Amino acid sequence: MKTLKLILLLFSLSFISCEKEIDDQPTNEENRFVPTDVFVKIKGGYTIDKVFKFINSFDHEVENINSLKFTSSLSPDSLQYVLDYLNAKPYTNDGNVWFVNGYLHYQTNQITIFPRLFNIKNTTYQEDWLNSMKVLKLKEDTISQTAGCIIYFHVPEGEERLWESIFKKYEFVEWVQLNYYSDIILLNNKNR
Repeated sequence: MKTLKLILLLFSLSFISCEKEIDDQPTNEENRFVPTDVFVKIKGGYTIDKVFKFINSFDHEVENINSLKFTSSLSPDSLQYVLDYLNAKPYTNDGNVWFVNGYLHYQTNQITIFPRLFNIKNTTYQEDWLNSMKVLKLKEDTISQTAGCIIYFHVPEGEERLWESIFKKYEFVEWVQLNYYSDIILLNNKNR
């Protein structure tokens, strides 16, 4: 599991290091993005209940909300209970790769979890999440440098740039990005 996390981290960092500025006038290369996909990063002080109200104000599908971080005031020996409780929910994992994970913080010994919320446009799931926060005594990280979440929206095909500009106008939105394709160049070891 640690190896998988390390590989995913390295893969993510390789994409981040290749980031470039996008002009208002897109070139053909810049038009290479996955149709319907728009990622919206919400600032840290904007809590999950407000995020739910935000996504409910649109008629867009939400594939997931990720990059969330919560701590629990339950005793440290409850970590597995918290993970089992949350992973039993139909909206906290995809049943294959993405499950709620967590650990005990090395300094505070506090339970820290990282959920990804699937099909969360479903208001029953939203209510259940807010109730689960009470049951598990979860507190959302709203102040750290990495606080906030990323909403993975699906907008109507052909309207990706329109929605990118609409989402950017909200004061609690940190950034908006389309899901760009990226070229990968494989090196032949014989040419080295």
